[in-house]
Amino acid sequence: MAKNGKPTRDKILEESKALILKNGYAGTSIDQILDKTALTKGAFFYHFKTKNELAKALIEEFIRLDLATMEAALNDTEHLKDKPLDRLLKFIQVFIDVLAGLKAPHPGCLYASFINESNLFDEQIKKDIAKTILIWRDTIELLMKDVLKQYDMAIEEDLNSLADTFTVIFEGGFILSKSVNEPDLTAKQLRHLQNYLKILFVPKK
Repeated sequence: MAKNGKPTRDKILEESKALILKNGYAGTSIDQILDKTALTKGAFFYHFKTKNELAKALIEEFIRLDLATMEAALNDTEHLKDKPLDRLLKFIQVFIDVLAGLKAPHPGCLYASFINESNLFDEQIKKDIAKTILIWRDTIELLMKDVLKQYDMAIEEDLNSLADTFTVIFEGGFILSKSVNEPDLTAKQLRHLQNYLKILFVPKK
């Protein structure tokens, strides 16, 4: 183990996440994690005193990477800020491009896994998940509000609720994709959202 122990800790987090996405939190034991990582109990408990401590570290890391992905997509589309509809559609396209190239269904999302077993976690974990989901909502809504500076809506929509469609597609798409073994299913659903937004927003007269 390296002096700072980070490679071992990262290995535990990586293998634990994969097991939880496959078997659920309750269905994943420390022994299974040890088997996957080829570590001793001493090495595991050096980094995580309890399974709940592991869960907290997992969701913190998942949130960090999730928000970093969002920020990267915003940065990648910032050059289109003067063309807000193009930026919104390109923002969605960033995720379509990733998901369309999958060879197997996406393993899923820790948010859904943890919320489905929310009785096993403390309130702070649930609050952190909710806070992150709301950051996604606010981000998508702001992108759409920028569009409305140049466009009208063909039909009346609640932007706050419409913004959630992005996250709903991900969460539902991952489940459906695994259920029917269609790796690109979520990407196709995001294309439907793109098409709807193209119809929804019409140039101001």
